[in-house]
Order: sequence, then structure tokens, then C-alpha cells
Amino acid sequence: MSIIFPQFEECRNIKYGFSTRQDGSMNRHTQKGNREAYFRKIGIDPERVVTADLIHGAKVEKVGKESGGKMIQGADSLVANGKKLFVSATGADCFLLYFCDPVKQVAGIAHSGWRSLLSGVVKNTLEVMICDFGSSSRDILAGISPGIGKCHFEISPDDKIKYKNYPKFILERNEKIYIDLPGIAKLQLKQGGILEENIADSGICTYCDKENYFSFRRDKPKEIQPMIGYIGFIS
Repeated sequence: MSIIFPQFEECRNIKYGFSTRQDGSMNRHTQKGNREAYFRKIGIDPERVVTADLIHGAKVEKVGKESGGKMIQGADSLVANGKKLFVSATGADCFLLYFCDPVKQVAGIAHSGWRSLLSGVVKNTLEVMICDFGSSSRDILAGISPGIGKCHFEISPDDKIKYKNYPKFILERNEKIYIDLPGIAKLQLKQGGILEENIADSGICTYCDKENYFSFRRDKPKEIQPMIGYIGFIS
């Protein structure tokens, strides 16, 4: 089962994806061998993959070919414009945001859990693409990976204040409070100048789809069992 962003399909030289439960855990610290096997299976040299070592923040790092096969410390978002270089990140309920500028051949991926979204990871990633790589916001395509949906992302009443800038995405039902994280991500993308028609959403909730995806909130594992997402230009 592979995610498909229709907006990305016209860009013939982009390769992207998101692993599933059947591919096994992609834990970036304990499952290096599994990750390497996964990339080889899909025709990508692991030495051409750069991975973000997440801190649930909003720091963006620019990477090049010299970073291939490495893990970038302290970053939740990676941006690159090298051919046959893939940026990647993991998530076990947190969303990954994919960025693609087919004009300047710039690719990016951002780990976008609630902390990163509220910290500005979307704004920061777009700033790097536009200011450092010369991308135009009108050319950038964005995709939202599977992650925990508004059906299951419940928060405590004390945490509601954290989302005060996003009242439209605070949902209350049956005396419980839920947050629409993909909704916040889409809003932030549009605020950053991304055209609405250039934003794709997988629409998949990891909590709901137990057959295909790990979910930290649902499974409560002793060790995080995440999926991995990647994107890059093949030529």
C-alpha cells in the first residue's frame, strides 16, 4: 500500500513514499538494517538517503550529497536539491509533510507532530526553500502523510490553550477535545503561499488503520515503531 499525491504525479522525476506496517519498524536508532533493506527493496541506495534525527521542534537543515547515508542531529525538517538524494523522516502518529518544487528541483520533508506545527516547522521549511533555494511558493507542491486524525487525536482541557490560534480546528464531542492537525498543516501551508490546489492530503489515520500502520497512541509500544517517509529527485 503506497501513498499517492495526485499533484506530484505530473513530476516524472520525483520519487516519494511512506512505509507500512508490513515493512517493519523504521526506528531510526534501533532498526538501521531494516531501513536499509526497505530502501534497497524500492530501488534506493541507502547511502543516498539523509534522515532527520527528530527533536519535535522546528529546525530546518539544508543537506547535500555529502550528507548521504547520514542522520542529521537536531533537525525535524530537511531540504535538498541534489539529484538522486533523498530526504527522510519517521513518524508513528505524527504527520510528515512532503515538499516538492519541480521548477528548481528542490525536495523537502518535515516531521510535523503537534509540537513542530505549533513551533513553526512549516513556515521555516518554506522560508528555506524560497530564500535559500530560490523556490516560488506558487510552484511548491505539498503532501500530507498518514498520521493520527481528528477522530483520535484527543487532548486534555489544559492543553486546549495551546491551540488558541486555531479555534476552527478544535473539535469538542462527547465531553472530549480533539485536534485536527492536518487542518492546521493545510492552513499553515496556505499562509506560507502554497496554492490550495497544490496541497494533497493522504487522508489516512494511522490510529484507525491498524492493518497497515503503527500507531504510538493505539499500540503503546515499549519502543517506538514508526514508519518512514522519503522524497527526492531521481534525475
